[in-house]
Amino acid sequence: MISEIAKINRTEALRYMGYKEAPDEKISAVIDECERELLKEARPQFVWRVFNVMREGRLLHLSDCDFLLEGKDIYDHLRSCDKAAVICATLSSDADRYLKKLDVSDSMKAVISDALANAMVEQVAEDARRDILSNMSGYSTTWIYGAGYGDFPIQCAPLLIASVDAVRKIGVCCTATHMLTPKKTIVGIIGLSKGELDRKRRNCEDCNMKGSCKYREYGLRC
Repeated sequence: MISEIAKINRTEALRYMGYKEAPDEKISAVIDECERELLKEARPQFVWRVFNVMREGRLLHLSDCDFLLEGKDIYDHLRSCDKAAVICATLSSDADRYLKKLDVSDSMKAVISDALANAMVEQVAEDARRDILSNMSGYSTTWIYGAGYGDFPIQCAPLLIASVDAVRKIGVCCTATHMLTPKKTIVGIIGLSKGELDRKRRNCEDCNMKGSCKYREYGLRC
């Protein structure tokens, strides 16, 4: 599905650039220019699929999938969830080519555009989450938990990609070394629970990274 993004989250982009305060007017003008160009080049898309969560003791897998979701973190992430959605969000290979071109032509714009692309792909993933909620009346969600985060193995990435047919639907692949292509892609799982989740299931207090989180360093959250 195509994600319609008209404006990139500037706060998130500035965080990726390392700014704790607003940049000056000259830099802001360059950021504006990079944002306009990236919005023209990128083709943001997402795909998702909802599965039943299947438990056998401490073993966890999704219905219709023949692989385990390994790691304590993903097990805890999906506790109290009877369903889970696999989400794959990307800015497309067009965005990759544009960013690669900037790498050799304009290093400043390359850094800025890369940060903007990171913020933008997060917005695409959030669009996917909202689309799921619009189709799952009465459910609430956790945040998206990506393969490779915490002790959830990156080796699960190609399995998650296959589970939503992302290669055919939106052109997302995974290399032999588990690198996602296009590079500006997010693949992960959100938990779905009937009714409202406890607030701590949706905020920093439930995250095993809260002590060293790069978001919290800037007074933000993921």
